[in-house]
Amino acid sequence: MRKRVFGRQFSRTKNQRQALFRNLVGSLVEKGEIVTTLPKAKAVKPQAEKLVTKAKRGTLTDQRVILRFLGKRALVNRLIDGIAPLFKEKKGGYLRIIRLGPRRGDIAPMAKLMFTQDLGKMAQKPVAAEPVKEAAPEAVKPVKRAVRKRATKTKEEKK
Repeated sequence: MRKRVFGRQFSRTKNQRQALFRNLVGSLVEKGEIVTTLPKAKAVKPQAEKLVTKAKRGTLTDQRVILRFLGKRALVNRLIDGIAPLFKEKKGGYLRIIRLGPRRGDIAPMAKLMFTQDLGKMAQKPVAAEPVKEAAPEAVKPVKRAVRKRATKTKEEKK
């Protein structure tokens, strides 16, 4: 029985639910706002606010916890360097949920989850992945593979 157990399950396993929440919070940090269903927005909001609180402190341990949750260093840097300083004076309430009405296809209640402070130009810039160093075309040499001949003995050699 599920008496008074907190949390929404969304008809998903634990790993699927965690992946869903991580993706939603990652999109929220990257874009500044997301449009999703109302129950998902209500489930994600506390987790995202806890991450912002950790980003405000900004210790190495907090950075590692955020990285473990989000999985991308660029999102962690954006949260710590860009979003957390905007909320330095606030004790909580970093996010708001705005109801949008039902979705057209299945009448699911939709909502917009966004930060209370205006992120400004930061929300317009896409999160850059870590730059990959490209080698010069001359430096790349084709790899020759050694062809191994199969050692098979004929009937005469076996005798």
